Amino acid sequence: MSLADNKCVPCRGGVPPVSHDRAQALLKELGRGWALNAQGHLERLFTFPDFAQALAFVNKVSAIAE
Repeated sequence: MSLADNKCVPCRGGVPPVSHDRAQALLKELGRGWALNAQGHLERLFTFPDFAQALAFVNKVSAIAE
């Protein structure tokens, strides 16, 4: 199953984290700019020229996440 086919399931505890091997496989699906941090979490750094553009981006992400 690809990353795009997954559905978000809220963490309620007792759910095992994604294995390092699975995280590496998911990383390959994400493309450029993504990395695994020291804790094994997928992450990406976004930079913006000003606060207004950063806020607009955060608002778009929050609408998707809702």
